[in-house]
Amino acid sequence: MTSTMNERELHRTGLSRLVLPSFAAPASSGPCIVALEGPNGAGKTTLARALQFPHCLGTDDAWFTEPFKVRMIRDAEWFASAMFFLSGCFEQMRMLRSHRDKLVVMDRSLWSTLAVHGAESAERLELLLAMLRPVACQIRVPHLTLVLEASFTTCQTRIAKKTGTARALDELTANATFHECEQEFYRWLSRQRSEVRFLDVDQASPEAVALQARDLIRQYAAC
Repeated sequence: MTSTMNERELHRTGLSRLVLPSFAAPASSGPCIVALEGPNGAGKTTLARALQFPHCLGTDDAWFTEPFKVRMIRDAEWFASAMFFLSGCFEQMRMLRSHRDKLVVMDRSLWSTLAVHGAESAERLELLLAMLRPVACQIRVPHLTLVLEASFTTCQTRIAKKTGTARALDELTANATFHECEQEFYRWLSRQRSEVRFLDVDQASPEAVALQARDLIRQYAAC
């Protein structure tokens, strides 16, 4: 237990010395982009559907052919995987510039890629941030990010209900230490970005979570 606590404290300290690069200002045209974030099994896809807004994956569909997705999540070197999914996120944001709806909900965004590698180690995140810094002024991020906070037990219960590839991929990072480190990343992100908000999905029903999310989105509807 002490070893695990020390590991988490070291991870928290490592994150605290990192700073996000300055990303591009929100686009003056196109839809308001609301990203849903959080650990596997938190209920992002369920919430995206319940909100009844147009929604899409945070990564362009062309990046999600089944064999390639499995390879890049499970088999690739971590930096190749990170660059692959980040490029898909950037392409999705470009495609959304011409979207006709005023608001689009994204199931994950570039924050997810940073969260996964940041949960593995602060050193990985530091390298990714250094890579992004020279081009950050050209990278657009979501106008609003809603992070679903769920306990490890809740996420495990929901992952167990999945089948096939979806369950197998989610189980790759299904351990309590990774879960806590991923949550710590989002807390760190909220200190870096004022538009990040949290929804506790353990203490509310899916319907209540959807209502809370809609209220937060309405506050940003003018974006």
